Amino acid sequence: MMQKYIWLKFIFLLLIHSVNGQVGVTVDDLKVLKQPADTMMRSYLTKKVDLQFEKRDSLLSTLKSAEDWDNRASIIRDAMIEWTGDLPEKTPLNAKVTDRIEHEEYIIEKILFESRPNLYVSANLYLPKNFTGPRPAHLNVIGHAQNGKANERYQRMSIAQAKNGFVVLTIDQIGQGERGLLASHKILGTKAFLSGTHLFNFMVWDAIRAIDYLESRSEVDASKIGMTGSSGGGMMTTYILPFDDRITVSVPTCNPNTWSHRTRANLATDHEQVFFGAFDELIDPRGDPLFCQVPNALLLNTTTDDNLNPILGVWELDTWLNKSYSAHGVPEKFKTSMVQAGHDYNQEQREVTYGWMLKWTGGDPRKFWEEDTPLMKEEELWAAPEGSVYNEPGSISELDLIKEHLSQNKASWKKIHSKRDQEQLQRDLPKLVGQVLNTSLSDFAGKCELEAPIDLNGISLRKFTMEPEAGIIIPGNILSAEEDIEGKEVILYVHEDGKSNLLEDMDLIHQLLDKGYLICGVDLRGIGETGPDYANKFWDFLLGKPIFGQRVRDILTLTDWLKSPEINAQKINFWGTGMGALYGAFAGTIDKNISSFLLEAPLISFESIVEVESPQYSHEIILPGILNYFDLQEIYQALAPRKLMVLNPLLGDKTAAGDLAIGRLEQSVKPAYKVHKSLKYWHTGSSKVEDRKNYILSHY
Repeated sequence: MMQKYIWLKFIFLLLIHSVNGQVGVTVDDLKVLKQPADTMMRSYLTKKVDLQFEKRDSLLSTLKSAEDWDNRASIIRDAMIEWTGDLPEKTPLNAKVTDRIEHEEYIIEKILFESRPNLYVSANLYLPKNFTGPRPAHLNVIGHAQNGKANERYQRMSIAQAKNGFVVLTIDQIGQGERGLLASHKILGTKAFLSGTHLFNFMVWDAIRAIDYLESRSEVDASKIGMTGSSGGGMMTTYILPFDDRITVSVPTCNPNTWSHRTRANLATDHEQVFFGAFDELIDPRGDPLFCQVPNALLLNTTTDDNLNPILGVWELDTWLNKSYSAHGVPEKFKTSMVQAGHDYNQEQREVTYGWMLKWTGGDPRKFWEEDTPLMKEEELWAAPEGSVYNEPGSISELDLIKEHLSQNKASWKKIHSKRDQEQLQRDLPKLVGQVLNTSLSDFAGKCELEAPIDLNGISLRKFTMEPEAGIIIPGNILSAEEDIEGKEVILYVHEDGKSNLLEDMDLIHQLLDKGYLICGVDLRGIGETGPDYANKFWDFLLGKPIFGQRVRDILTLTDWLKSPEINAQKINFWGTGMGALYGAFAGTIDKNISSFLLEAPLISFESIVEVESPQYSHEIILPGILNYFDLQEIYQALAPRKLMVLNPLLGDKTAAGDLAIGRLEQSVKPAYKVHKSLKYWHTGSSKVEDRKNYILSHY
């Protein structure tokens, strides 16, 4: 054991020596903060959310009359419609019954209808027997259940409601049952956001057209239509209300809550459930659409142990809704039920729904109980060939719709033929960058504390912390060959995984230091020492302050400081990797103090994320509608004639961009350098590992 220990220690000592024989810089050497800061972004964003909700709650407390609440509902309705985007004109449903199954007390029809031309929705229609005349109808929308309408909960609910005399339509939502795609909500949602549309746009239209289908059936009393769903289905039952006033009884289950309490509980959500900048408009998408249901009947079907919907959020929402219903003189039409259960739609919850639906559609609420009944296999309920709507002739997918939207709305810029063209781009682009980032791109003064130098075997290390705004700390290191750091040329190093990645290039760092450069490595907010960034929670999105824009502003604050008398940088050169490369490129369109750009492994284009099958970029890349304004090629064009190297760019799935994609980028960006007669300052392409260092050194 002692020999093994000695050998391990020997190997360790070898590893920490640099190629020059000096003791290498370690991760601990680069660590700046004395205390862990992994909750910094959570605290920062939570405070921002709390502030917006304080304003919202103050506003709601002023609403007294029915007219006050109606005006508020109108504001919510208009905002939801604007965020969702234009809905299409209603086209023929072309509905067809593909099969019919007879049971003793009910009939199941297998239905296909087109919510949009050639976009098929699969459904099961449950028709009651032993009842005469038009009957109340009930639309079931499913949460995140892979088997969709065949899910046990919804089969049991559909059968029980049919036995109670309801005509029940249970549909497969996007990604469920016969509409299952390899693309998840995350993939479709990301592509939709970048393309300038919203996944919810497709989902809500499917539900609206499902109600149209119910109205088209002679068996249905169109004045008595109810709707329910749990989790994601509860979301749809909530979010549809500003768009459709035909729902006379609504029972959203295990979903209505407040984002205020969900943020404090550190909860995330799905792409279809968030709207950019909603909090800034003092609207809570999680619960506020329910005010559009007043004065129609509404039941919040909740549970005690729902891990996705805090109890306090339920009761806070209940209080405001009670006030609205009371102001309208119909407090009896609103109720919150809470059974002891988790995030579910169990039998007890379903029976609460039956009683409420029966009460407000003229039935007998005493028949709320649910009998045990045999269920059908998923394939027995298929409406489409082999259980996939995409087998229908001419069928299209939601991804097709996203790509169509992009083709119709993608920004088209004038090709650069002269300096005047490129200078016009440089004048126009910063404003658009500001719009896309939704972030102030001026007044960058931050508070910086620069520590005394530390000698690390020939490298002078100075640690610093930058506070660009209250609640945010950016830790950084300045490496130099000597203690004096004023008036030097600086390389600002921003890696998507943090400044510690400098250690992977210490041989390069030594050579750059020998050339006289200062190396300034930083962790932008939510990266490295201050990670995670909490972008995956969508709090930054709902606030209208995307993490992308926040980080661009961090870079601008840092460059402002580097040019200040304290550092007095002669030049600032930017070296970014991955997402860090993109943040620097965007900053360069605003800040002319950045003299050159080395962008390693950047995304080659935002459009590539839409084009690839499975994007590997996540929430940090989402800038809603960016492709309606510009793409990365315009960013790169605007950097000319400053020196720019785009090295080893990546496609949207983070695989290496091929010659074709790189060639398209070359063809687009090269003219911006050509008109300045500065082609030698523009380079893009891929390199082998052994050539990479030579490329980098040649850049400086």
